[in-house]
Amino acid sequence: MTQVPSFVIVNENGAAVRAQINQVIAALRSTSSGATAPTATAPGMLWLDTSTTPPTLKIRDAADSAFGALLDGGEY
Repeated sequence: MTQVPSFVIVNENGAAVRAQINQVIAALRSTSSGATAPTATAPGMLWLDTSTTPPTLKIRDAADSAFGALLDGGEY
């Protein structure tokens, strides 16, 4: 499970920036997986909801207001 509070890399020293970049890459690699929705969202963002069995891949709607199950026949 890897989520980040923000995908924005702030201007800090080299080691801190590198740590932020590594955290963002880890979140992207895991599809921001977790039992709760990520707090930093954007339209079209993918999230692997591990609170369901089996885990459900969800996508953020165009208004950036909610996640919906991917390929459930809904409109995206």
